[in-house]
Amino acid sequence: MNRLLLTLLAGVGVLGAVGCAKEEDPGDEDDAFPLPEIRTAEPEEGGPAYSGGPVTWHHDVAPIVQRRCQGCHAEGGMAPFAMKTFPQASARHAAMATAVTQLRMPPWMPAPGELRFKDSRRLTRGEVAILSAWSTQGAPEGDPATAPPPEPAPQGLGWVDTHMEPAEAYVPNGTQADDYHCFLMEPGFPEARDVIGFEVRPGARHQVHHVLLFNVPEAAARQADASEPGPGWTCFGDSGVEDQSVLGAWAPGTPATRYPEGTGVRVPPGTVVVMQVHYNLNNGPRVADRTGVDLQFARAPVANPAALMLVASDGFAIPAGGQGYRYTFQQAVPSGRLWGVIPHMHTLGRRIVLQREAGTLIDIPAWDFHWQQMYFYEEPVEFRSARSRLQLSCIWDNPTPRTVRWGEGTQDEMCLAYLYVTR
Repeated sequence: MNRLLLTLLAGVGVLGAVGCAKEEDPGDEDDAFPLPEIRTAEPEEGGPAYSGGPVTWHHDVAPIVQRRCQGCHAEGGMAPFAMKTFPQASARHAAMATAVTQLRMPPWMPAPGELRFKDSRRLTRGEVAILSAWSTQGAPEGDPATAPPPEPAPQGLGWVDTHMEPAEAYVPNGTQADDYHCFLMEPGFPEARDVIGFEVRPGARHQVHHVLLFNVPEAAARQADASEPGPGWTCFGDSGVEDQSVLGAWAPGTPATRYPEGTGVRVPPGTVVVMQVHYNLNNGPRVADRTGVDLQFARAPVANPAALMLVASDGFAIPAGGQGYRYTFQQAVPSGRLWGVIPHMHTLGRRIVLQREAGTLIDIPAWDFHWQQMYFYEEPVEFRSARSRLQLSCIWDNPTPRTVRWGEGTQDEMCLAYLYVTR
């Protein structure tokens, strides 16, 4: 077992792998939970209703695009084109209608289930109907005077206690489409604090694809920072520093994150934030970036200190040419409350499912390495037993001529989920 797993599984009981086979012939052992059937994505309920009449950009479509699309589809944004104006959007109305009708956009990866997540990006039925009708009607502009007042901008964290950023800008490695780089953020923590919120401030938005925040010992982080010339160091699945814990995750379009009321991640004195940035260089020129993060601290120690617990196993070996290869294992978790989850695989991933005896916690049926984030439940999930069992199933397609195993490189694979939990 590699360094990352040895570090993060310390003190956590692992029940071990219980099944490893093709998805089309799972071969589950008696104590494995059967995988849920894949549920077809459906639009959310609620939202604006569509009356069946004429639809125009200014009156009907622009408010939806502002609310749902422009977090990515803006000048300098992560998406490959902007949709801020009528000419920009109308030129792509047919593609937009297809993407929203098929629920491919905006990206929202979890399958619908009994447990609901906060801040879903999935469109409502009315929004899908309006956007589809606008395209069918030829994408008319309408009268700007009929536009409703613009929605208020997101309020962010409410207050910011500290802003952190790398000491200098970084130009991504141009020899590859994806560059994963870690940065030591200043200042560190001279005393214990409870982080209750954060907001990532991407620098070069068109190339900052996602961000992970880790809390690590300061001395170890400085050693890693000195291991390579220039700002930061190359990293993949994590910070590459031992004794790390996860503080948060961000993807384009993610607003400021406030942890559930009464919870927060406690950071000990003598630690620093390490920020891992995934740079994708397919959407514009390679430029210097200095992404930063705002942190919000509790005014007094939180009633329910949270931690991000790891569910992981490295016992898989995905055969060359394997299709639908499935690896399933179970892990014991202590009693407590589960507030959110971050599933993780690499580029060969096809599906990832986290389950408990009582049902499915999250199912991402069409894994996309480029859309990973923290998902919070509308209501926390109770683990009442002192040794509840969770099951994680990872399914991959491996078109390569080599056996793929656990590793921190993008060409390797992982099978894990972080759990945001309190006692």
